[in-house]
Amino acid sequence: MNNNIHRRNAILRRNAVIVAAIAFNVVQEESTRSQRRKHWVNPYLRQRAERGRYAKDNPEVFMENFHMSLTIFNKLLGLLEIHLLPKRDTRSDAIPPKAKLAIVLQYLASGDIQRHLGSVYRVSKQRIGVIIDNVCSALCVMLKNEVPRWSKVNMQSYADKYFEKWNFPNCVGAIDGKHVAIKAPHNCGSAFYNYKGFNSIVMAVCDADYKFTFLEIGAYGSEGDMHVFSHSDFGKAVLADCLEFPEDKPINGVPIPYFLIGDDAFPLCKRIMKPYKGRSLSEEELKFNYRLSRARRCIENAFGILSAKWMAVQRTLLCHPERAQKIVTACCLLQNYMLREDPKEYSNRIDAEVVVVSTPVNRGQAFRGRHLDYPKYMRNTLKDFVNSEAAKLPWE
Repeated sequence: MNNNIHRRNAILRRNAVIVAAIAFNVVQEESTRSQRRKHWVNPYLRQRAERGRYAKDNPEVFMENFHMSLTIFNKLLGLLEIHLLPKRDTRSDAIPPKAKLAIVLQYLASGDIQRHLGSVYRVSKQRIGVIIDNVCSALCVMLKNEVPRWSKVNMQSYADKYFEKWNFPNCVGAIDGKHVAIKAPHNCGSAFYNYKGFNSIVMAVCDADYKFTFLEIGAYGSEGDMHVFSHSDFGKAVLADCLEFPEDKPINGVPIPYFLIGDDAFPLCKRIMKPYKGRSLSEEELKFNYRLSRARRCIENAFGILSAKWMAVQRTLLCHPERAQKIVTACCLLQNYMLREDPKEYSNRIDAEVVVVSTPVNRGQAFRGRHLDYPKYMRNTLKDFVNSEAAKLPWE
């Protein structure tokens, strides 16, 4: 009997100890939880307005950080502000549109790590990615008209500029591709893996006067330049000769169509001109290749300016391909915008010496032969023109 009483008392004492321990743990957890909720926003982030990077910038380093003047920054902000305002104004410490634009412009200009940008601007690392996505989307929407539509008037303007600056007739733009490195997406295999050895998206671009006049961004890195171009709507229209180009212009008395210029990655056709290839080229053919390459380097310069000013396209983009596509598109549109607003300060380039060359109007023989041989006939006619006295440059 006594043993049963002692056993029951021992069980009661043990249960009391367990209940007390549970109660103590609950109190401790509630205390810890209350301490966690003591600050809904990290005090470090609360000092964004007083000690954040944007609050401390001065005009002397503004151009360094954002690659644009304060005047152009404010003008750009006026275009984007309506897209950057919060949907509901429920917080007093909301990030203002001006700070959002500053964060993204510095990210695009420097290619810095998002975590580092979040610390210097005192914005949480979770929010930085959302801000970059939203601002780049707004840039793509508001600056989309910086890439004009292809029309006869625009193409004639492009051709006039090419002939004025680079002394190459009937050229409406140069075409090439660029690889932008991105982090390999999950389960993508080798779709984004290119010949340079990294995962990337490809940007096929047609350019006139350092401005992008056609953009195709988001193709797989494993695809070549010609494959990307030929599968785009613009490329299909060019190759099928469905675009409304200006009327053929006489060169040496022979009507020659307007065309794009490219490298060996693209085919020689009526609307695409490429250099002669081979080792045993004549002096006339080498001179033609030089003049074509001299005009085609505009696209190389455009890519060079893009990489120098917006270094995000130089670094590996550690984000999903959809966001990477927005980032690259925003950089290209910003380049066109800056070349329109402040071309001298933005590009810091020295244009080639402008040489006035007149197009001879003597009559030539019309083409007679197979349709497939017509592009070669065009190239030979252009070769004769650039080797003529009328088209001779002072240093040649």
